[in-house]
Amino acid sequence: MEETLERTELERLFAEAGIDYDFYSKKQNPQSIAFMAELLPLLERLYPARYHTKTVLDVGARTGSGSAFLATVLNPASYARLKCTVTALDIDPAMARISHVLRPEMEYLVADIFEIDDRQWDIVICSHCIEHVPEPEPFLTQLRRLAREHVVISTPFRENPETRIPAHLHSFDETFLDAVGAENVTIYNAFHWPHSEVVTFSLPPL
Repeated sequence: MEETLERTELERLFAEAGIDYDFYSKKQNPQSIAFMAELLPLLERLYPARYHTKTVLDVGARTGSGSAFLATVLNPASYARLKCTVTALDIDPAMARISHVLRPEMEYLVADIFEIDDRQWDIVICSHCIEHVPEPEPFLTQLRRLAREHVVISTPFRENPETRIPAHLHSFDETFLDAVGAENVTIYNAFHWPHSEVVTFSLPPL
């Protein structure tokens, strides 16, 4: 009965957020975790030697699945060369309610990044989010203000404007990467994104 009640409560929270629970658990959740896993090689390149624990902000975390994955594999008690404490952030309070139920131990902020002026993190990660943002370049500039050491970005790359999904407001290419000063660029075919290539890159802090 507890499991039934727990699922019923989760389904209610997901319905309030406009997300089907089965869609989340079978499609969106695995995709979010895979996207974050694909950022690990870039993090390894940015931190090639042993470091103390770093703080991470995951911007656009949604339900926090990717944030929780990163917090697990880079846990300060793990064998990982780079160890991190992870804070999730999303602008939608419904996402925070879901995350608080699924993983109450994780810090989850509900905020507009442009309204944060009293806190920084060593690493700011933004995975598959900037394509949803109306003005990506000012958004990236603010991410750089929030970072002490690195900003790490992942996004679909060279999407066909005629076939890209409506939620993606932009299709990024080499011109965009040059314009924002992208570093450590990797372009690849992702396991969980069949519609186009994906690009990962880093930016220095401001």
